[in-house]
Amino acid sequence: MAILHIIAKHMGQDALSILVERGSQNDAYIFIDDGVYVLLSQRFKALNASIIKEDRRVYVMAKHAIERGIPQNNFSEVTLINMADMVRLTSSYSSSISW
Repeated sequence: MAILHIIAKHMGQDALSILVERGSQNDAYIFIDDGVYVLLSQRFKALNASIIKEDRRVYVMAKHAIERGIPQNNFSEVTLINMADMVRLTSSYSSSISW
């Protein structure tokens, strides 16, 4: 069963590693609110490479990242979404977990 992981707070390296390790190949991740700060983490960049290899999907709430001054070059490996996209994603997964 695929899970949609909604990350709304900044996660340290250990927490981020656990998040990915506990997930499955069909899971997806949405970074919202202060969770978008994870994009600046070097550990995220390394983990994101493995996530992409496994064909997992990574989304970022565009407005939240822009409001927090996250540079646009941090968006190269993720899909930017808006609230309507998040609602569609939430309804397309049978379960979700908020972190």
